[in-house]
Amino acid sequence: MNVNKNLAKLFSVPEGQSFNTPVKNTEGGTFDINNFQKDYEVVQNNLKDLIKNGNVALESALKVATESDSPRAFEVVAILLKTMADLNGNVLDVHKKAKDTTQSKVEIKQTNNSLFVGSTKDLQNLLNKERSTEKDITEAEIVSENGQEQPRLPE
Repeated sequence: MNVNKNLAKLFSVPEGQSFNTPVKNTEGGTFDINNFQKDYEVVQNNLKDLIKNGNVALESALKVATESDSPRAFEVVAILLKTMADLNGNVLDVHKKAKDTTQSKVEIKQTNNSLFVGSTKDLQNLLNKERSTEKDITEAEIVSENGQEQPRLPE
């Protein structure tokens, strides 16, 4: 007997009967913003309810701990405080993940390979104007020997 016959005999199922197995949708990449928004709101509400209930439980545990002076009671309060801090961190994580999920990704194109065509002297003059050998003359007058101003030369 093979395994299928043994299983059919064990579960009292006719041997030749076939079952329809559901086909899983394996397509990825589908994102529905409406479902995401609903899920986000549900998660937010759940976390807020947990924090609200945790605050009530923390107050009660703190009363018990102060009245009983039991080390175990204070340990419970400490654990509850850590849990509350984690819940508050989870709220912030949900916000960040929601922002990252819904935010459109912008690609910044950057050119890293620049090419300068010229001599090393030209490059040095371009990079460091103060040390440049070719300093710009902003104002200049050409005065003739007799003291009269001559017209400027075109640049």
